[in-house]
Amino acid sequence: MRYRPRKLKDLPEDLRPREKLRNHGPKALSDEELLAVILGTGTKDRDVLKLSEDLLREGWEGLRKLSLEDLMRKKGLGEVKALQVKALLEIAERIKRPGGDLKILSPETAYMFLRKKLRSNRETLVALYLDLSHRVIGEEVVAVGSANRVLAQPKDILFRALELSAYGVLIAHNHPQGTHEPSKEDIDFTRRLKEACELLGFELVDHLIISEEGYTSLKEMGYL
Repeated sequence: MRYRPRKLKDLPEDLRPREKLRNHGPKALSDEELLAVILGTGTKDRDVLKLSEDLLREGWEGLRKLSLEDLMRKKGLGEVKALQVKALLEIAERIKRPGGDLKILSPETAYMFLRKKLRSNRETLVALYLDLSHRVIGEEVVAVGSANRVLAQPKDILFRALELSAYGVLIAHNHPQGTHEPSKEDIDFTRRLKEACELLGFELVDHLIISEEGYTSLKEMGYL
């Protein structure tokens, strides 16, 4: 025996997804009901609630992995509804990004975003991964060192850039016990990383050194 969900037309009007959302807010709706509100209408053989239930049998992650063609061919969606689903899933991914919709358009913007993350008594190297518009699409603590030294290799930074299909990389590390002036080691590492980025087709956007007193941009200093 199986419990059979009721069809949309059989539900009392105040329990239908749109009315439920209007009267009780989004938290009162199931995932299927929320998707039904977004899709608006069903297909020829499925009402919108049944359609949403069928789609979510894949799970959100499963749906994300389906191509536009898969949604149309395997799930029986028309092009418009398939595009709606893909747009919804992309919005959800963007909301999860570390910087939200933040664009890193200057050293000052990067500093304001990173300064609290690099308040540590140990040197810490952080990488930001940027899309073509310099929007943050990923963030990673690459290495944590001692009070005055942190060690990393370009591959430690660029592996994640490859995974994310990033356009650019911005790195930053802190000097907990000193000024934000770059050391010779900082400059040499920046040059090595720049060469590795160019080889793989990435832009090294900047390298910031951050201390309690402020920051230094190696881009502004002419090293990039």
